[in-house]
Amino acid sequence: MSTTISKTAALNSDYLKVTEEVKEQSELDKDAFINLLVTQMKYQDPLDPVDNSEMLAQLAQFTALEQMMNVAQASQKQLANGMIGKYVEYLYKDSETGISEYLVGKVDYVKVSGDTPVLGIGDVEVNLEDVYQVYDSSNIQANTTAFELLGKTVQGLVEETKTDGTKESIIIEGEVLGIEMKNGSPYMVIGTGKEKVSIDFNKIQNIVDKPSITGKTVTGTYTDSEGKVQTITGTAEYIRIEKAGTFVYVRGEKEGQFVNFNHITLVEDK
Repeated sequence: MSTTISKTAALNSDYLKVTEEVKEQSELDKDAFINLLVTQMKYQDPLDPVDNSEMLAQLAQFTALEQMMNVAQASQKQLANGMIGKYVEYLYKDSETGISEYLVGKVDYVKVSGDTPVLGIGDVEVNLEDVYQVYDSSNIQANTTAFELLGKTVQGLVEETKTDGTKESIIIEGEVLGIEMKNGSPYMVIGTGKEKVSIDFNKIQNIVDKPSITGKTVTGTYTDSEGKVQTITGTAEYIRIEKAGTFVYVRGEKEGQFVNFNHITLVEDK
């Protein structure tokens, strides 16, 4: 009798272990479902087996679950394929340094690794779940004229050539203060003074309804050319998102200065 009780306890323990493993998962996928079902069948009481109708109901649930997952996977693939040729903002983790950072790049291709779509962006590959924003100017260009953007806060892309000859796409977010015509095409003017930026109207991606920091009075710190930490207070004219980080161009009383977004210490309304 003691042996039987011990064996039964062990079987129950294994079943409970599988059940707890399933509970720990954020979602019940089909592998976890079938694992739980097989374990239940394996350790069922031979004197009181699972009813046929109950078993059929569980199998029907499994079939429905698998169909829903297939639909979800197909939707993910369709979503990923729709990003080809567009600029996206994504979270990239450097495997060597372990540092995570937000970057922007153009989706060159899409492939499927297991059940997960992977986006090819430049020389890196990124999982679909790590994409946070897609920049698509088609709606803006179809429904908005350049002059209608005057006074509005927008996000646009500019391409800069680095000293090593490589090109990098930079996101600029700020209020459109004017319009310049270059070779017959309108360019949105953001910022003032020597650090103003002109963005091709065709590169404007989004209109920002509720600007987070641009146009507000901010205080932040930066390191000057002599290595000394300085404090500046002024208007946040625009945000610049690049590979090196996110920077705010602050126009002070005498001159402007780029300040790392993480070094902004105070934000005030005008």
